[in-house]
Amino acid sequence: MIRRILVTVALAVVFASCASKPDLDESQTPRSRYGALSGESAVGVIPEGVLRDETRHKDVPITVEYPTRPGPHPLIIFSHGYGSSNRAYAGLSSYWASQGYVVVKPGHADANRMPDQRNVQDIWQNQTAADWRERVRDVTFIIDSLDMLEKSYPELQGKIDHTKIGVGGHSYGAYTAMLVGGVRTYPGAVSYADPRVTAVMAMSPQGPGEVRGLTRDSWTELHKPAMFMTGSEDRGVTEEETPEWRRQAFELSPAGDKVLVVVAGARHGSYTGRLDAPLISPYDTRQQPAIINDPVNDPRRDPNRDPYYPDQTDRRPREAAAGMRQRGVFSTIKAVSLMFWDTYLQGTAEGREALDKAGERFGVELVKK
Repeated sequence: MIRRILVTVALAVVFASCASKPDLDESQTPRSRYGALSGESAVGVIPEGVLRDETRHKDVPITVEYPTRPGPHPLIIFSHGYGSSNRAYAGLSSYWASQGYVVVKPGHADANRMPDQRNVQDIWQNQTAADWRERVRDVTFIIDSLDMLEKSYPELQGKIDHTKIGVGGHSYGAYTAMLVGGVRTYPGAVSYADPRVTAVMAMSPQGPGEVRGLTRDSWTELHKPAMFMTGSEDRGVTEEETPEWRRQAFELSPAGDKVLVVVAGARHGSYTGRLDAPLISPYDTRQQPAIINDPVNDPRRDPNRDPYYPDQTDRRPREAAAGMRQRGVFSTIKAVSLMFWDTYLQGTAEGREALDKAGERFGVELVKK
């Protein structure tokens, strides 16, 4: 097994060939730190790392992306969505690393475990407090193991600032990040907060819901700086999982360094950076009765017609246009997320000023309290 590879990463360019706004020509403007392109630092990658948790008798697989220039650099631990993996979200993690962050992505127990798509609504019914407690422990174990991490992978020695730690995540990973940040579950007001975490970022977060143990009181102890990011098309697996429901994570949090960002056109899968995602969320069963698990190889697919809508006429021109729009959406997600990390992990005035002006520059809805 390849344990470590040092590469100069240009992954972000794959996702960043257009600007934050589809009609913005960056070649005509001075290069900005908060744009579509990757940063100036070369990026090293540990694609198949492992940390051994002896207490749980468990190996925690990790992927690490880091700046090759001298450190130390702030640390971002990013938690993947249900059924995804620590190999996903490369567009985000490589972008952050190129801008001066060490990014560690754990592989949780549910990695690569997508259910039959017809039963996707049962995901949360099948997840218990024990499952989300294990996810949180994967994150806190990484923080516990930073010295071990640097010893096991010498290329990381001197690279990680142990005092500046951000935890982010998408979907189930957003839930994980919020718990680490101080969101409590009920009954019993259980806290999973880790005081070593500086700031949290929840992409496509959850609002109140009994099946997740979240009530309107769950966010009252979230006192760390937090960004909640959703999109105008960010729907989930049930009727309740609307963009308006996701906003409640911000609305129910106490004031003080809280940021809500709503990206026009962003869907549930937009945060992955994949441009081959369907036009609607693959989890939105209300709009697509028969969800295709593998649209490229699905036997119903006509190769001359749209792979996600095999029962409809040729939609390729519209799919291409939608792909261009999603490039702009993803560029916005990258840039605005970097502004938050710069503000609360790096403590830069540049990041704070850019974040304050993000609504004007990128056309997002941005609310602060």
